[in-house]
Amino acid sequence: MDELLNASAQPTNPALNNIRQETNPSKAEVGQQKLSDDFDNFMLLLTTQLKNQDPTEPLDVNQFTNQLVAFTGVEQQLATNANLEKLISMQEESPIEKGLGYIGKVVDAEGNAGLLQNGRASFAYSLDMPAEKVDVLITDASGRAVFSGNGTTFAGKNLVGWDGSNPYTGETEPNGLYFINVKARNALGEKVETKTYTTGTVTAAEVEDGELLLTVGGSIVKASAVEAVRQKPEIAAGEES
Repeated sequence: MDELLNASAQPTNPALNNIRQETNPSKAEVGQQKLSDDFDNFMLLLTTQLKNQDPTEPLDVNQFTNQLVAFTGVEQQLATNANLEKLISMQEESPIEKGLGYIGKVVDAEGNAGLLQNGRASFAYSLDMPAEKVDVLITDASGRAVFSGNGTTFAGKNLVGWDGSNPYTGETEPNGLYFINVKARNALGEKVETKTYTTGTVTAAEVEDGELLLTVGGSIVKASAVEAVRQKPEIAAGEES
């Protein structure tokens, strides 16, 4: 329990870490730039050779003409590719349009926050293998323990419901954000790897620096961190699954 309390002192929200956008040129743009550089070099070479050619043995004009035709063909193909990329981009769903599809849905995203509201809070965690014992600790934003108990021990996703009851004070905690911390051991007492999730209904979506962010309860998560989406909560208030 002490380990769980120490771990819960700083509630984490990894969804807000290292949000960044990388902008890369398209393949067509890279190809056009390279073609432009090659064409400049070609014209420089042609001009130099024409200036220094032997008048008695002039250069083969047909050879240069064929190369110019080849350059033109490649340029036209790159232009076609660029137009196709633009068409594909126009047909792709924008981040905010994608965000609208999350509104009203219940999601599980990497994190550990859960919103207690009207006597109900939902959390989730996963185990990479079956465990012998799972300790669940729920804390408030200050790290104060408000609930502890045993969780289910199945490999994969496990759900936890909490009704806000605080066994330490005998009172019901107020609405707000709370955080789950999980510790699991196998029959030999060895640590079982766990992963916690922020679970709740998506109430808002926004785009920041090109990244789609979702409001899940009172917590902000990246859409890329969402691992499950469903229509309705799978657990009732006060139940563990």
